[in-house]
Amino acid sequence: METDAAREQAREIFKAGFNCAEAVFLVVTQAFGLDVPAQVRLATAFGGGVGRCKEEMCGAVAGGVLAIGALCGRERPGANWDLAARLARTVREDALAAHGSIRCCDLLHAFGEQTDMQACIRFTTMVAGQVVARLRQARAEGEFVSPVVRQGAAWWPDRPCGGLIGRRD
Repeated sequence: METDAAREQAREIFKAGFNCAEAVFLVVTQAFGLDVPAQVRLATAFGGGVGRCKEEMCGAVAGGVLAIGALCGRERPGANWDLAARLARTVREDALAAHGSIRCCDLLHAFGEQTDMQACIRFTTMVAGQVVARLRQARAEGEFVSPVVRQGAAWWPDRPCGGLIGRRD
């Protein structure tokens, strides 16, 4: 997925009713073949700076970090997590460079009065595009291979959570 397409998809997902964290998480994981809709639940509580408190990390940044973990994180104790750490740190630095903070309340203050969450949507789309761009760069440099490519699509049903994937309660 191209960066511009990721931004547009994040805009549409946010406008459809998902929060900032969910929108970034969904766009990034789906862009790299990890299409497990039930996992969006992991991002839900990060919306609005953690549970809408607006005092913590922006949900868009948290959604990006969660997506990096889902795509590049480790599955066993002691496994290397340098790539996930570096990418998460870079996403944080990218977001800081844009507005000088990644705290939801600071960003809302910098955005000023907004109508229909337009400033949050713009920031969310920017973060989604940056995360996709960073992962594409890592893939081009041979540092990153999507879990779906690495494991194969048949891998997911055999995972401990395989029976839950796609299930609607």
